[in-house]
Amino acid sequence: MPSLIAKDNSGQDFKRLPPGAHFAICNMIVDCGIQPGYKGKPQHKIYVRWEVPDERLEYTKDGQQIEGPMTIGRFYTLSLAEVSNLRTDLENWRGQTFTDAELKGFDVFKILGRACQLQVTHAESGGKTYANVTGIMGLNKAQREATARAKPKTENPLLSYSLKDPDPAMYDRLPEWLRTRIDERLADDQESLEVEPATTTGNRSAIAGNKTTTTEADFDDDVPF
Repeated sequence: MPSLIAKDNSGQDFKRLPPGAHFAICNMIVDCGIQPGYKGKPQHKIYVRWEVPDERLEYTKDGQQIEGPMTIGRFYTLSLAEVSNLRTDLENWRGQTFTDAELKGFDVFKILGRACQLQVTHAESGGKTYANVTGIMGLNKAQREATARAKPKTENPLLSYSLKDPDPAMYDRLPEWLRTRIDERLADDQESLEVEPATTTGNRSAIAGNKTTTTEADFDDDVPF
């Protein structure tokens, strides 16, 4: 799987996703384990990445020139607490709040391969400009009526990585910077740390909420996930 993550390793500039609303498809979800969170507090983090097929990027890999969709990602604390960014973005994406039953355990891997609209904003930091995901919405009416948009396919293989059942082949396909982040996580077992359940609930298979999972029948057919 070719990596489309643009990194600034040499001080040179790189192409950023333009600001505004973009059609996007989730193509990667990675369980990063316990990471330093807000003010250094340990939190269970996941990384979610999207392809943006309408914005293209050319890059060189193994001596070959490759053209493909741009990508953008965001880290989340694995929690469906009322104030969590993950819960806000998922509810805006699906256009429906979570039920009490869903809040007891939602499998985040369900969003893999699902389409949405991303709001991208540029921000300055340290003299550089960064593109950040600042909002997520569901598809609009025109997109839902377009087969290619309503039932999208990613141009790169879908990638999911769980620390509960780590797959070495999946690990090898992760960008190097993300593998390093996983390898440098603070703990293998989040329960060995004294953390607040409201911010780090869930198990290592990317279940947000508590440790009770739900079945496919618990979800409405008229929501994207």
